[in-house]
Amino acid sequence: MSSQTITAPNPVVSQEVLAFAEEQGVSKLLPQFIELARQVFPMATKFDVFVEDDPEIPDRYIVLELRMRLTLPEVRAARDKWSEGFFRIYPYPRTCVFRLSLDLQ
Repeated sequence: MSSQTITAPNPVVSQEVLAFAEEQGVSKLLPQFIELARQVFPMATKFDVFVEDDPEIPDRYIVLELRMRLTLPEVRAARDKWSEGFFRIYPYPRTCVFRLSLDLQ
């Protein structure tokens, strides 16, 4: 019997996302954030990466959106891991380019 590691699906990264990441100077960070999300949320059943406009201010973001089922304690633990990894990958000074969105169904 072979053991199988559960990992989140690899998202498709559009040319729009790649161009925006390049424009914002974070193109080298994008693959690291995708891998971090896959490690922190291996139970995700869907993983999308897209550029989104902020409806309140004239700004745009790269959104990493994952769908999964988690309990509240699991969400808190995963968010702590995400934050730790985020600050390790993207130290100061930084811009607010990346957003994490969790669809907990």
